[in-house]
Amino acid sequence: MSLIPINVTTMAETILERLQAYEDDHALLRQFVIPEEDRHLFTSAKWAGEYRWFRSPNVVCIEKARLVRSRQAQEASAA
Repeated sequence: MSLIPINVTTMAETILERLQAYEDDHALLRQFVIPEEDRHLFTSAKWAGEYRWFRSPNVVCIEKARLVRSRQAQEASAA
């Protein structure tokens, strides 16, 4: 059984680049939407699936992670 070498550093850089591109694309939305950490201060409404973002840099929204992964898979299958 032969193993395919994977450059983990390159893969991590690619994911970070994709996350940064997502952040750049959504910069305008973040100016109008309250960060999830502060949402409880302004409303008691439950999250209903609309756009959300987190101010904390160590938190990645699951929707964002899924989007990045699906785009990565699409590009891998196209190649």
